[in-house]
Amino acid sequence: MVRVLEIVLNLPEPTVLVWLDQQGQLPERIDSALAETLEALPGFERVRDDAAPRQLVSFDAERKLADAGWRVTTETSEGGRRAMASQREPHAPGVTICSVVCDVALEPDAPLDAAFGNAPAAFVDLLAEAGELTTVATVETGRRIEWRRQTAQGVDVDVALAIVYCNRPDTDPSLTLRELRITTQWPDDEDNEAELTADAVSAPCGSEDNAEREAASIARPAQTAESALAALFAVAHELVTALPAFPVLADAIDRVCRVDVARDNAPVRAQPIDLDGARTPHRALRAIERNIADQWFGNEAAVRDAPDVEFIHQMRVAQRRLKTVIKIFPAWVDGVWTLRVAPRLKWLSDLLGEARDWDVFTDSTLPDLAQADVDAAAWNATRAAADQRRAGARAQIQQALRSPAYAELVLAWLEWMSDLTVRGTPEAVRGRSLRGYAKKRIAKHYARMTRETKLTALDAATRHRVRIQAKRLRYTLEFLEPIVSHKTRRDVVRTLSRVQSVLGDGNDAVVALHFLEQLDVPPYQLGFARGWCEALKRATAKEGERLLGDLHKPKIASGGAG
Repeated sequence: MVRVLEIVLNLPEPTVLVWLDQQGQLPERIDSALAETLEALPGFERVRDDAAPRQLVSFDAERKLADAGWRVTTETSEGGRRAMASQREPHAPGVTICSVVCDVALEPDAPLDAAFGNAPAAFVDLLAEAGELTTVATVETGRRIEWRRQTAQGVDVDVALAIVYCNRPDTDPSLTLRELRITTQWPDDEDNEAELTADAVSAPCGSEDNAEREAASIARPAQTAESALAALFAVAHELVTALPAFPVLADAIDRVCRVDVARDNAPVRAQPIDLDGARTPHRALRAIERNIADQWFGNEAAVRDAPDVEFIHQMRVAQRRLKTVIKIFPAWVDGVWTLRVAPRLKWLSDLLGEARDWDVFTDSTLPDLAQADVDAAAWNATRAAADQRRAGARAQIQQALRSPAYAELVLAWLEWMSDLTVRGTPEAVRGRSLRGYAKKRIAKHYARMTRETKLTALDAATRHRVRIQAKRLRYTLEFLEPIVSHKTRRDVVRTLSRVQSVLGDGNDAVVALHFLEQLDVPPYQLGFARGWCEALKRATAKEGERLLGDLHKPKIASGGAG
């Protein structure tokens, strides 16, 4: 069986339309312009152009197949109806190992289960356990163009431009998804190249014409896992530089199945991390990175297309959690992180921070200031000016998330995460258990945070650094929650959260004064704000100091091999 490594790049229509306008082209040329730009890239050779319309129907049973890494679809075209089963194994966030295990002709009225009599036993057993399959998504596909790009190292990479029209009662019927599917052969073992032709002509589930297509389309050169990944990401980087294309964690079909094509109503918050089976720091890091990626990408589309308060906040939380992970696992920092991720992560962090600060100032601090004054209405002009600045900060983050620089950042991060699966534990920490490693890192963060406990004697900048340390320690304990003690989960994390919140209120006062100076408000308002903010800073410093006195030392739970 031939397996391929896949990255999917989304071409979000609002961003593509802006790109088209910058190119001086009309919206109706959207698909032609994308194809022409890709065609003009050096080294891209067109190998297929299929304009035949197809209908794809995806089936599942309460996501039992999807959760197990399987996809069942039927494809209907002028050539008839086919049933397909494919396995999709997550290699790393945004990178999937895909294989078609069954592709057979199906009569128009034939039941779906008639197609899988000769499928692999594991899949047949899963179907039986899943029960009755129901339709979860129906899409129409338009023109599909495929190119092949051979890298300087001689690795063949295939790129397909696919246009998918959604057809669900709960989505916009005019919704169109465009994506680039980037694939290259995944080496199962050193004999894979010799077995390619045999695997292809063996025709999973008896499909001779599928075998011919597979044998003709799969790239032949033998590759290591490292070279396959390097080639895949090299071509992806070429594409995001030339086109308004952005990495996603799920392809169009999966996004339609999960009904998250259009912007969701609820932001994606940090979820508990599953460390089951993670007995080494390396495995824990991979699990934490996957968790952060889910939160980051879960909020990305909303921030890019129509940014509002909570989506911006949750994406910023994901970014800050990512920065904390690097503080916990510094031995894993390499050249990719230092040169390609860290600088752009800081760039994005600054923009998200600015947008978040204006949100808090406009929606919280400024209304509280106005309410504390005897004439709250006198602050209306200031609030209107703040709202304009907030809109400007949101526009900046929106523009950033539509830029090649952002696509390069995310792609570099995905590449770094993907590389974690093949390069193993750094020599400096090899052989250490997760519990032993976590105990040392937690103790280090705790010592840093409790170095300055007399908060009322500190200046605002130093108190803010204490708040940052509290946040990092809290994130660290949340990352490692399955292995910390019950008392740590119950009491220490709660106290840290209160310290962070209280000192955050004090820092919001500092930010408010800075913003009021930028807005050039009347002298009375600035003077009133200085007095109000100074009182708030003192009160929060005093309360933070009290909370630090109640903070217990976090502990790792005893027992377990990890």
